[in-house]
Amino acid sequence: MNRKYATVVGLFLLAALSVAQDEETKTDDEEGTKGKPMKVAGLDMEVNKRLGSAMFTMFAGNNTEDSLSFGLAKILEVDAAGKEITEEKHVCRFDKELKDNVEVLCEDGEETKGQYSGLDENGNKTNIDYVMSVKTCPLSSCQDASASIKIKSYIFTSEGYICQPDCEQGENKTMLQSPVFNGTAKWDVEIEGWKFCETCGENNDVVAEKLKIFFAVAAKRKGKSAIARQNKGQQFDWKKCEIDAGISKEEDFEESKTKRQAEDKKPDGQSNKPDGQSNKPDDKGKGKDRKPSKMSGKCKPARGTSFKGKPEDQESFGFADSDGGNATMTFRMYPMAKIDGTEVLNAENGFEGPNVTEVQEAMTGSGDTQPRKYVVITVKKFNSKLVYDPTGDMSESGGTTVPSSSPTLGVSLYIASLFMLIINLL
Repeated sequence: MNRKYATVVGLFLLAALSVAQDEETKTDDEEGTKGKPMKVAGLDMEVNKRLGSAMFTMFAGNNTEDSLSFGLAKILEVDAAGKEITEEKHVCRFDKELKDNVEVLCEDGEETKGQYSGLDENGNKTNIDYVMSVKTCPLSSCQDASASIKIKSYIFTSEGYICQPDCEQGENKTMLQSPVFNGTAKWDVEIEGWKFCETCGENNDVVAEKLKIFFAVAAKRKGKSAIARQNKGQQFDWKKCEIDAGISKEEDFEESKTKRQAEDKKPDGQSNKPDGQSNKPDDKGKGKDRKPSKMSGKCKPARGTSFKGKPEDQESFGFADSDGGNATMTFRMYPMAKIDGTEVLNAENGFEGPNVTEVQEAMTGSGDTQPRKYVVITVKKFNSKLVYDPTGDMSESGGTTVPSSSPTLGVSLYIASLFMLIINLL
């Protein structure tokens, strides 16, 4: 009997030690740079508090050999000719491997649930469920004291179409749409309070006109690094889109564009035409015989809810490893952004990219240069705020269908088996 009790006590101590070791591991992570992870809809998203190239790393369930990472490597200003401005307080290098990098630690916000306003496959309004977490990152170490980056991380838990700039419809208003699924991740990157240089250069005569953002996107396939590549296909053509849809003709495209931009700047609910008035093409318009789309926005094809094939409204990026194998992960970015609350930028009025770009970078320590690949966008100067929202999926068909993994599952099963053994001993 004494031997049985000794065995029971020993097993209890072993179980307690396992729990203590697990808690110690969590404490070590919290004292480092690990932020709060997100585990939703079969997607495990690890987060680094430090702003940098691999700030977010995603896994599908228990598969740790395949991953997709996203972050910001650097931000800098450029002049009207496209020349980069690298003067102090006008460039932020976040990647810790880059020379003259700055450490920016972000504050974790609470994880919340909500519903995103979108469309269903028939173009009707619907709400898309999500879980969201916010990271706030002050930029005073490399920019103005009031400058900051806020990153909202969404993981969707139901299907639908999200829209840019929004899902509201109106004449002369072009809407971009993209499907999201259970397990699709989306980030809203908000840059606020950035102060552009007015007197840069040796003669104080260089003025910043644009902001250039270098996103770091990478993946792993079966444990091997996979490099981002721009999927084949033409960038979204605003001019062709509006002509084909009958919104405008070749000769009046510029007029149509001006009207659209004017409407984008108006307060919500206003329109530049009376209710019920339509902007139908005349007999000479190319959109005369165009069949209505299932999607009710302008320029929308009737496509299914799958990412197989390139979504028309976004630039998509795949990944290939050193052996030439293609990873299943997909990263997608709109060819548009929003500034100062209401102004929508696209290729026609101040937005460039997104494009995969290779840059020779000076590295920390040795100062040697090495090639780095980024996905780059450039936006015109803004007064207060820039918002841009890339999207990522672990599966080429969208989202993820695997169950979410649990870091303490092994410990829980181990303790449960110990208790069963204890019961049998008694």
